[in-house]
Amino acid sequence: MNNLIWFRNDLRIQNNITLKKAIDCSSNLEAVYIIPKDTDWYIGEAAQWYLHKSLISLEKDLLEIGITLNFYREDTAEFFKKKIDQDKIQRIFCTESNNPIQLKIDQEVNKRLPKNCQLSYIGRDTIISPEQIKTNDGGYYKVYTPFWNKFEQFVGQEILESQQCNIPLKKYFNSGEKNTNVLDLKLLPEKDWYKKFDKYWQPGERNSLDNVDKFIQTNLFKYKDHRDFMSDDATAKISAAINFGEISTAALYQRLTQELYSAHESCELSIHTFIKQMAWREFAKYTLFHNSDTYFKSAYSYCDSDVLWNGDDILFELWKTSKTGIPIIDSAMQQLREEGWMHNRSRMIVASFLTKNLGIHWLKGATWFWDSLVDADLALNSMGWQWVAGTAPYSAQFSRIFNPTIQTQKYDKKGDYINKYLPKQNILTTPIVSISDSAYAAKQRYKKIISMK
Repeated sequence: MNNLIWFRNDLRIQNNITLKKAIDCSSNLEAVYIIPKDTDWYIGEAAQWYLHKSLISLEKDLLEIGITLNFYREDTAEFFKKKIDQDKIQRIFCTESNNPIQLKIDQEVNKRLPKNCQLSYIGRDTIISPEQIKTNDGGYYKVYTPFWNKFEQFVGQEILESQQCNIPLKKYFNSGEKNTNVLDLKLLPEKDWYKKFDKYWQPGERNSLDNVDKFIQTNLFKYKDHRDFMSDDATAKISAAINFGEISTAALYQRLTQELYSAHESCELSIHTFIKQMAWREFAKYTLFHNSDTYFKSAYSYCDSDVLWNGDDILFELWKTSKTGIPIIDSAMQQLREEGWMHNRSRMIVASFLTKNLGIHWLKGATWFWDSLVDADLALNSMGWQWVAGTAPYSAQFSRIFNPTIQTQKYDKKGDYINKYLPKQNILTTPIVSISDSAYAAKQRYKKIISMK
């Protein structure tokens, strides 16, 4: 059978049950990666750099097992229609995604798919399907803790093992025609601002698995106590690898549970804390599936009122360019520009400052993060911003305001993080707003919007 495997956010060989099924069911197999013509909210600019590098690695790994990977930038449904007719394709294998942008693409592909070809979903890019976890009355969870309680009970070894496989590294096919180049995807911007990312990231399955091993060996057991300190290199930094599927989340989750069972009692809480972070990722994707417009709209629609937001473009520009006069904010935004990544504690602090103290709509910040982060994920990005902004059921509303001064005292007491990313000569000494006055004003705005509901 002439078949295709359509890679999406599953850029790996091992524990890729979609690839395993495609190999087993094919006499000829070609791999494709497609960037749609309309890329709005499909992938951010910094993430495009990571994807470019990851695809180069995947192309090499696939070639070793006799599979050619071709790259296309065009209307996905139209591409498949032509490809099926041209090469007599009988089956297209892919990993299921709950991303609303990808779901729209898939719907169009299915609608235009010839009857002589089948689109087969084998694996998925989450541990669970968003329709598997339900409340007692058959609805979906809107708050993380009850979701986590059900998720922890639901996800057993059988579910995890069903999403894993071993693919022996041998030649399965004679490599097919290679008529494209990764550069055809046009992922790299014309300006080479992304080149500095090479100092911080090594995309690809093998590098990412090495990073997992290193994290588990050196930092997992102290994760809970050190993860919030911004100058400590205590986090896993595998978010981009997980986002692009260089790592199987099911395999990682199972490995962590095994570590939990065998760990010393003093380490159990750290491992459990990291496992819950993985479950938060599942909750984000679950929530976006059930609220598919919340990547561009507040979950509470009344929170999009102009009463809450001032739309000040000058303040927004100062925030983006590390010119707020608040060292912890400015150093965090500098880290983002330099590395295409930001410590999670820093993300919460800068998001709170933008939405609460500056009164700028969370979507403007989310959009900036979307194009600036190598690990930008639609569900996690929008949930993170709405959680901080207080515009969704899973957030603590406007009572949660991160005071930058207090956060600095708690998580960068010696100033190591600030000194690393913000040279002393670049530190502005006058804040663009009063932290206390702007926090009070935020609470007043929220009270007003509540009274208008």
